Amino acid sequence: MAARRRRRVIGLIPGFGRACWAAGRWAFRHPGSFLLIAGLSAGVWRLWGFAQRTDAFRIARVELPAESSLHVRRPLIGENLLTLDLGALARELKHQQPWLKEVRVVRRLPDTLTIEPMTRVPVAQVRISQWYPVDKDGFILPEGSVEPAETLVRLVGFERGGSRLGAGKENDDERLQLALRVLPALQRTGSLMARRLTEVDVSDPQLIRFFIDGGATEVRCGSEAELGAHLARLEAALKAIDRHPFEVGYIDVRFQEPVIHPRT
Repeated sequence: MAARRRRRVIGLIPGFGRACWAAGRWAFRHPGSFLLIAGLSAGVWRLWGFAQRTDAFRIARVELPAESSLHVRRPLIGENLLTLDLGALARELKHQQPWLKEVRVVRRLPDTLTIEPMTRVPVAQVRISQWYPVDKDGFILPEGSVEPAETLVRLVGFERGGSRLGAGKENDDERLQLALRVLPALQRTGSLMARRLTEVDVSDPQLIRFFIDGGATEVRCGSEAELGAHLARLEAALKAIDRHPFEVGYIDVRFQEPVIHPRT
């Protein structure tokens, strides 16, 4: 292995020499093009040096949204806008509020720096000590409440799996990620759009359950792999129920002929 590595390193020297020789031959055969490229390179280099020295690109304004509590800890006014390390500044600002999805730092020539915090969008809620909103990546936002929010679907069934969810961080818990994959599939199902989806239960990954009509009706499906076929059966069952309405307790779509049980 060591000998092979030495051969590769040694092989770089003749390779570099051949590349230099080829470049020299090309420059000798095409002196006009070589001089043009050299002149353009020198011009760009001088222009970059001028941009670094001129006051035209000195930062005069730093723009932050009025509602943002982010703050720049070091003075930026007067620094060169073109040479500022935007990545380092973005990481520094993100560290202040880790629950932000991203912080974008954008140059607005000639003299303005714009800071754009990108907030996370809750898609559901989970219960830890309280109810917390969660985004599509599994990041649980730190603002909890005793009562669940009416506008967010509840994701449940993590306690039996020994889940260790934490607020203010991204969670890769298998059952949480399963629930977050299942949720958009349910929300895209046409027949469910007119009904209120309130809860998704993944306590048993082989028996995914969810509740519609404000929690009054339970739907029992199989595993995630079977979900597409089971939702197609559900669509047909709901259309049949709509033709002859009655109060439904649960619908089990794990069978070829869905089982529809009336509410007692």
